[in-house]
Amino acid sequence: MSTESPDELSSREKEILELVATGATNRQIAAKLTISINTVKTHLRNIFTKLCVESRTEAALWAVKYGVIEMELEGVASVDEDNTSQKVDWGPEPPSALGVGQYLALGVSLLFILLVTFWPKSVQGTRGSVLEDSAQSTEQTEPVRYLARWRTKAPLPTPRSRFAQAQIGSKVFVIGGSSANERRSASVEVYDVAQDSWGRGRDKPSPVANVGAAVVEGLIYVPGGLDASNRVRDILEVYNPQTDTWDTATPLPIPLCAYAIAPFKEGFYVFGGWDGETYRSSVYYYEVSSGAWEEAVPMKTAKGFSAAALVGDRIYLVGGYDGSREVSSCSSYDPVLAAQGEDPWEEHAPMSVRRAGHAVTVFQGNLYVVGGGLVSSFAYNERYDVENNVWSNFESPVLGRWRTLGLSTANTKDGTYLYAVGGWNGNYLGIVEAYQASFRVYLP
Repeated sequence: MSTESPDELSSREKEILELVATGATNRQIAAKLTISINTVKTHLRNIFTKLCVESRTEAALWAVKYGVIEMELEGVASVDEDNTSQKVDWGPEPPSALGVGQYLALGVSLLFILLVTFWPKSVQGTRGSVLEDSAQSTEQTEPVRYLARWRTKAPLPTPRSRFAQAQIGSKVFVIGGSSANERRSASVEVYDVAQDSWGRGRDKPSPVANVGAAVVEGLIYVPGGLDASNRVRDILEVYNPQTDTWDTATPLPIPLCAYAIAPFKEGFYVFGGWDGETYRSSVYYYEVSSGAWEEAVPMKTAKGFSAAALVGDRIYLVGGYDGSREVSSCSSYDPVLAAQGEDPWEEHAPMSVRRAGHAVTVFQGNLYVVGGGLVSSFAYNERYDVENNVWSNFESPVLGRWRTLGLSTANTKDGTYLYAVGGWNGNYLGIVEAYQASFRVYLP
């Protein structure tokens, strides 16, 4: 969190920050200041960037701590640098500019800030909250429209999160997950990148959430998942897009959900995940031709909700949740070294923040990490330059928590885009936001 002078904020940004601390929503702030909701979001993004914070709560806490906001509610305690409490003299009467309800909201907001700041981290992000979503807002979350390299595409017909996303050619497949109408979904919705339109595939036989998918030889493999009875499954179901049919294959060695998955040669790897009792450090490889699973060299840390992607001959595993907190680590697994009996794991530069429930894809040797937020909130995404072992930030069309979404890379006539689909941000999202990673120019 930044300790820069509050003079870095404009007068309008200070106004918005004061309203954020009262618990006002973006819509309420927009109405009070007679500006658009998207303008509010733009100012919030700038505030987060200037203060080096990742959430409204952290921004409000910064404002209280450094005196940008002067609390004027009798009987509320302040917190000094040494975390000791002091009684504050708020004066005989509150100004007439704020009503009683707003003062009550202000007090509740401050109490919430103090609890979030000093409450033990192990209490935050319980099992239920990381394995399930719950709608917390009646408003549909809208992406920030002003971002130059993001484009809004045809929305996902069924807003949902925690699904498996796979890509074959110009088609993106969204499989299973959770939605407002279905706690566990079996639906298969297919996005045509070239046509910017959606179609349907045959439903998955077993409705599950917290799953991933790997494409091997034109087939989509979806292992495990969490069913409607909160039972973690060991199933392996296989979708053939050419025939629009499902089949079953050899089950996982153990039940798993919330794992990371990545294809490799004639099969795929499954990293970590939740087995119904604990987070795992296990790594399994499935070989398609033999239909056999084999146990590989485990991760250094047990975790779930990581994201994995293949770059060259190494699989990169980014972030995750270890049962008590999100992690920022970036490591890679070399199957060739593992086959030679050597340690296949290598640690790389970590992300700038801890993330879990994010998605990752690859373009031109770079990892692109979008979203996250089982516990935390974010104002930006991150890009990893594999060759130089360096992370950098790039803008996000959704602020706060944007978790358990899908992400794919697809070529179009205008260039290469990253397609970020669905997820959860207080509500189940049906958004499809495309980030232009490269441009294609046609010369006469």
